Amino acid sequence: MKELSLESYEVNVDAAFRGNRMGEARDKLLEAVEEVLNFSDVVLNFLEINTGFRRKGILEDPGTFSRELEDLFGAGAYGIERLIIERFYYKMNLKYVRSREKTFVDYIKEAVKMYVD
Repeated sequence: MKELSLESYEVNVDAAFRGNRMGEARDKLLEAVEEVLNFSDVVLNFLEINTGFRRKGILEDPGTFSRELEDLFGAGAYGIERLIIERFYYKMNLKYVRSREKTFVDYIKEAVKMYVD
């Protein structure tokens, strides 16, 4: 039986913690989307059936979600994304600072990095 060193144990614990935090971040983002889009199941199901989008993949590929929202809602997608971002940051206990230079993808990546690290 191989004995684990303290360093090996710490690496394993850190990886498990980071993995768990990613799962929590994924759940919180999906909650934010669902809260902003009161008809989220309809929208998310429509996107899953008609596009390459997968609801469980929003965190890993927010760009696809953003593009599909824009295709579906046109210019209205921007407002929906802002509401999702605000709700997501709130759920993660992060301070949201609006910037015209940042995209939906930028905000999601930034929030996940702050939350997981």
